[in-house]
Amino acid sequence: MSNTSVAIVVCCLGLAGCLPQRAQVTMLQAPEIAAAAAYKSVSVARFSGNYGDSLSLAVENAMINARVQGKPVYRSVNRAPDGRSLGGDNRSLAGAARSQGSDALLIGEVTLAGIQEQRRSTTQYVCDQSANPKKLISKCVSGRAVSVPCLARTASMQVQVRLIDARTGNTVFGQAIGKQANSEACGNDSPADGRVLLGQTQAAVVEEILRKIVPHELSMAIALMDPDEQIRSPVNKERFAGAIRFATGGRLDRACEMLREVYEQERESLALNYDLGVCEEAAGAFWRANEHYRTADRLATSPNALITAALARNEENLRKAGAMAKVRADLVKTERLEAGAAPQTITRANSPPAFSQPTQAPVNIAPDALFVGQRSALVIGNAKYRRSPLPNPANDARAMASELRKAGFQVIAVEDAGLHRMHAAIDEFGRAIKPGGAAVVFYAGHGMQVSGENYLIPVDADLKRESDVQSMTLNLATILRKLEDSKSRVNVVILDACRDNPFARSWRSSGRGGLASIDAPTGTVIAFATAPGKTAEDGVGPNGLFTTHLLRQIRIPNQKIEDVLKNTRKGVAADSRNEQIPWDSSSLTGDFYFKVSTNNVAAKMDAAAPAETPADSAVVAKRTLAVGNRPVASGTNSRPQEAASGAGSSGSLFDSLKGQFRTQD
Repeated sequence: MSNTSVAIVVCCLGLAGCLPQRAQVTMLQAPEIAAAAAYKSVSVARFSGNYGDSLSLAVENAMINARVQGKPVYRSVNRAPDGRSLGGDNRSLAGAARSQGSDALLIGEVTLAGIQEQRRSTTQYVCDQSANPKKLISKCVSGRAVSVPCLARTASMQVQVRLIDARTGNTVFGQAIGKQANSEACGNDSPADGRVLLGQTQAAVVEEILRKIVPHELSMAIALMDPDEQIRSPVNKERFAGAIRFATGGRLDRACEMLREVYEQERESLALNYDLGVCEEAAGAFWRANEHYRTADRLATSPNALITAALARNEENLRKAGAMAKVRADLVKTERLEAGAAPQTITRANSPPAFSQPTQAPVNIAPDALFVGQRSALVIGNAKYRRSPLPNPANDARAMASELRKAGFQVIAVEDAGLHRMHAAIDEFGRAIKPGGAAVVFYAGHGMQVSGENYLIPVDADLKRESDVQSMTLNLATILRKLEDSKSRVNVVILDACRDNPFARSWRSSGRGGLASIDAPTGTVIAFATAPGKTAEDGVGPNGLFTTHLLRQIRIPNQKIEDVLKNTRKGVAADSRNEQIPWDSSSLTGDFYFKVSTNNVAAKMDAAAPAETPADSAVVAKRTLAVGNRPVASGTNSRPQEAASGAGSSGSLFDSLKGQFRTQD
């Protein structure tokens, strides 16, 4: 027997071992009708036509029970006044919805609902005598063909639905939705009952309506990879295998915890990076998932179908999460996008808030300088250039991302990014910035100036001539325009990109190194690792000289951004014997602090916040949905257990504000 035949036999005997292990992962799905995602309250009118009452009630109940990451999609679902149907005028229908406090009104007409039966006959061969009747497999010696009656039963339902915007009276969605359910039996068997089939059909119609207009979650099975040869330690390999067993046994939370522990020692494993990508994807940390998937892709020596599918799927996740965050930030748990929290929701009923109310009086920091819940950051570290790679930028970016997360920032971080990934990160960052909030950009890597313009260089840039710069690099102005369009109140741009540029040494117009001087737009401070036209050294430690001192100053609470940069400049100048002098340009009109002491923050938050019970991550917040004026359902909104990196740092803004965030409709 050939080796191939042996493999086939073994696979058939133990089929589970021949198939990839799979874990169930739940993904956020935006509705197909994008405009419908913005509605927080909906009225459902009684559908006209046969079975209209039953169908509209089923849709109403499904909307009441709709959940995204454990949170109700709608703050209220109301029963619209009777007599409203497709024949009504849009303006009067919209007015009825507004009177109930609804953002939209769903109306419908059942145009077809019924059960049909069809009889036919078929021919079956009946065996009269078997050669070995007592054996499992026996040959028929003689037989005959007989005619057998069959009954086919079909349930059909078709409904014309329309979703009307209560504010404008415009129809944002209108479609005829039809579904069928079939059952057939021959001989002495009977097909499924018609009422059962009609119930299945109605459920399919309701599911289709929700898929069109309601944000929802989709559970899918994602293949995992077994430990590979890149896992050097036998102990780590066994722990990796144990994590896979947990994942396939329904404990993805425990599996991811074990995989992260292995990753601390084994970072160059294709399988480990891929499986951690699945963990981060399941947790909603799509940017971290992207980094792990791309690392796995880099480690692969040939195309891998699982990685290719994961990259495409996760890119769609990023797009959907970004689109949802624009209109329903209350449904997208932005603190999880980069926190890497375990994909498990833990509900502890009747738990007390995990903080005590402060009593100390505020000192001198205004609440609006804290930008609570309005902090966004983009961190890029480019090191693995084809020509002249750099030792520190990846370490600089990781350290900065960690420090910003501790300070309460939602961080979008990328390493060794090509031009496409840099643009994608900037677009996602633009969606994450809160109007009136604070935005920070940190870049470490190669940069250059050409004709007075500053360009950040992707790792895939192959610059052979000066004319390649505009098409292969990222103009700093692109980031500044994104900040301006976002309407953020305070912007901080930090550029550790003043190293000697290897690409431009032979270009005639590039006689100066470093970056060019630039005036900061209103509300922005731009910090450079060294003075305009000068270059900076990478340093001899794990971080560059500039970033080392910057991180040190960021960790000190109660320093305004101006003091952080000034003290950084002093430290760099002293260590470099005045060879490197950091420089900044500022047009800030307000105060901004990376970190403040716990007492200052807590006291200011206590003074500024309205008197209501804070919602900690472990506290269950109850909501009641109403149909008309009567309460019909009470749901719990459980927030996931958070495990943000470095959340235990003393004096961090994240710690001092933990438990201060409140649920919002």
